Amino acid sequence: MPLPLKPGYNFNYARLRRTSNSEMTSAEAYTDFYGLSYILAGERIVYSPGYTAVLQAGDVNFIPRNVYTRAACPSSEVYEAVLLKFTDPMIDDLLTLFGVETYEDLCGECVIHCEKSTQAKIITILNDMESEWNHYNKYSELILKGLLHRLIITCLRERKLGGMPIQILEKKHECLSDAIKYIKTHLHENPSLKETADCVHVSPSYLSKIFINQLHTSFSDFVLSEKVQCAQKLLINSKLSMTQITMESGFSSNAYFSDCFKRCTGLSPTQFRKANGGLC
Repeated sequence: MPLPLKPGYNFNYARLRRTSNSEMTSAEAYTDFYGLSYILAGERIVYSPGYTAVLQAGDVNFIPRNVYTRAACPSSEVYEAVLLKFTDPMIDDLLTLFGVETYEDLCGECVIHCEKSTQAKIITILNDMESEWNHYNKYSELILKGLLHRLIITCLRERKLGGMPIQILEKKHECLSDAIKYIKTHLHENPSLKETADCVHVSPSYLSKIFINQLHTSFSDFVLSEKVQCAQKLLINSKLSMTQITMESGFSSNAYFSDCFKRCTGLSPTQFRKANGGLC
């Protein structure tokens, strides 16, 4: 599940490396920031409520907010990528320049395959970003903002849709998006499969199959992932007690919350709060 940005930061740079046949355990979405990934090596299959696409070396993937995806490595080749996360202030000038609609259209393309010359430009920009991120100081956000603008404009100028054709969902699967919205807004009530299915006017068995077929995750695993993600944000950005966070995240008890959180993140809630500079 995506970690929130550190308090006071509007940007994050990470270099990812995944072994062959690795995959996300559940679907996840960015809610407070955008994302952009550049594939350095290997392949990645991305499943979402609206499409299925394959990312290959040289591809750029713009990640919008509030769109749930689950990814897996389909081959034995090691997967490597650079992942950027950024909030609105990092691109507000750019949005003013060419409009929110253009940026949303860019995100909607899902996979952008760049020509060799453009790939070289992108690598240069990412290397500059990595150097600045590794030597972060009071000027770094401004420098990173400029580099991010340059990266996005480079993709806008020379983009070419590539990879496998995007598979658009049939109309009947739109209930999945409605179900996700219901889960998010009722998370503190611990929404059940039946309650959610009733809300979107389908049977529980049908909704369960849709989660597995389109997001490759079970309903219960998806809800658990949402709960842990909610708890992560509260641990970092609030001074709520563990009991309050347990309730807000929809867990039935402190012990169950702690057990699930550690199983999903590898850290106890207290360890996670300390490691990520959470408010105390």
